[in-house]
Amino acid sequence: MDQVVKSFKSLSVAVVSDALDRLGLPGACLGVTPLTDGYCIVGRAFTVKYIPVGAEKGTVGDYVDDVAAGDVIVLDNAGRSDCTVWGDLLTTVAHRQGIAGTVIYGVCRDVSRSLELHYPIFSCGRFMRTGKDRVQVEGVNVPVAIKDVQIRPGDMIMGSEDGVLVVPQEKEEQVLKLATQVEEAEAKIRSEILAGARLDEARRKYGYHALQRQSR
Repeated sequence: MDQVVKSFKSLSVAVVSDALDRLGLPGACLGVTPLTDGYCIVGRAFTVKYIPVGAEKGTVGDYVDDVAAGDVIVLDNAGRSDCTVWGDLLTTVAHRQGIAGTVIYGVCRDVSRSLELHYPIFSCGRFMRTGKDRVQVEGVNVPVAIKDVQIRPGDMIMGSEDGVLVVPQEKEEQVLKLATQVEEAEAKIRSEILAGARLDEARRKYGYHALQRQSR
């Protein structure tokens, strides 16, 4: 396994979000949530960008066979809620191949298959209508976006009950270092308050309020 991916797996989405804030980096994907609690993903992005169909109708794509085990598929359907770009067959293949999960800026369908296989899907919602003849693939492994957050192939994707975030590949070592510091500080604070310390005093002792504050 990619050692950096392994390191991020030991951290929560929340502490990585704090590290992104400290560095002044966007990364939190607003409005994208897991289909059910318990879904967690960490892996590198395999991206697919969709656009509305034109006079010549394209396809919704047969890219899934080319995704490596452990990667996270990120689908940019411009947040559309009227047609889906992910369903039963894609879930079945992705699960078989050991793909880490799917993140959709848009909606999915055939939710029952995801729940049956415990294949993690994070989306803006669910809707049964197909994207066929409504959208088409514009590019595979190209930069995509979820609202105002850009995702490029190879970026680190994390998701949990707290939501989805993106760590730019060129910043991942810095983010990992800061997130680890946040995690360690919070563990110490937790230990002290469980032993009876006041929360404000424990936070002050370990510099809690500076952990998320953007460096000047």
